[in-house]
Amino acid sequence: MKYFYLELAGLICFIISGIFFIVAGIRSGDYLSVIGSIIWTFACFLWLIPILARRNSQK
Repeated sequence: MKYFYLELAGLICFIISGIFFIVAGIRSGDYLSVIGSIIWTFACFLWLIPILARRNSQK
């Protein structure tokens, strides 16, 4: 059970950092980093799906 919360906390931190990178890229006008950050954040959300599905199947 502890591992689930650690994985969830890590993914939330990855998502938050991706959002910060998106904002930083927009502010600096670096659209390549914005695109990369959007892909990174989207991939983190995709990574979150099996973790949450695994959690729901254990109930």
